[in-house]
Amino acid sequence: MILANDILVQDYGVSMAGIILTKKIIDEFQSHGEQEFPHECCGFILGNFTKDGEGEALEYIPASNTKEENRERRFLIDPMAYQHAEDKADEQGLSVISIVHSHPDHPDKPSEFDREHAWPGFSYIIIAVHSGRAVSFKSWQLSQDRSHFNEEYVTIKENK
Repeated sequence: MILANDILVQDYGVSMAGIILTKKIIDEFQSHGEQEFPHECCGFILGNFTKDGEGEALEYIPASNTKEENRERRFLIDPMAYQHAEDKADEQGLSVISIVHSHPDHPDKPSEFDREHAWPGFSYIIIAVHSGRAVSFKSWQLSQDRSHFNEEYVTIKENK
C-alpha cells in the first residue's frame, strides 16, 4: 500500500456509490494481474465523478509493486508513482478515482491489511487471480470511520 500520511482524498469521492468501467479498462487491469502473478499487481484508475456521484473510469495506469518481501500477499506503491498518477489526472482534468490490486489465489474481498491501509474516498478494485488467470473482481469503498468496506456496484459500458 502507499505509505504516505499526508495525501488527502477530496470529499466528493466519499459518497461515491458505484463505479462505471469500460471493458477495455477491465481487460487492462485483469491482464496486469495475470502478468504479475504470483505477485500482487497494483495500479490506478483515472476518471470523473458523474452528477449522480458515480466514478466514471477513463484510464488505467499500472504501477509497480515495490514491496520487497511477501509480494504474493502485499503490495507497495512508490509515493512518486501516486504523484505521477495525480499529476497526469490534473493535466487531463480528471481525478484518481480507484486504486486497483490483485489477490493471487485469494478472493476479491478486502483483507484486514487492506482495511488498515486504505483511505476513504477511493474505490478499491480487487482482482482475484487464481493459478495465473483473473477470475473475478469487485469494487469496494472504505467507510468514513475506517471500520469496514462497503461493496460498490459496478456498471460496465462499451468502449468508446
